[in-house]
Amino acid sequence: MATTVTLDSEIVRAVQQETNEKRKAAAVRRALNEYLRLRKQRKLADLAGAVDLRYTNNELEAFEDC
Repeated sequence: MATTVTLDSEIVRAVQQETNEKRKAAAVRRALNEYLRLRKQRKLADLAGAVDLRYTNNELEAFEDC
């Protein structure tokens, strides 16, 4: 999908340096993918302690044997 956006050239250059991408589009794509990966990771981390696990790992493995 082609999209036209206006970006701060300093930010784009910094992203290119951090990602070692020569092309601006590739650098921006990589940065956006990394942003999404980190957001998903953060959401998963926020769930820590929110799920009540009723079984230990050993009990879960025993279920696999059944």
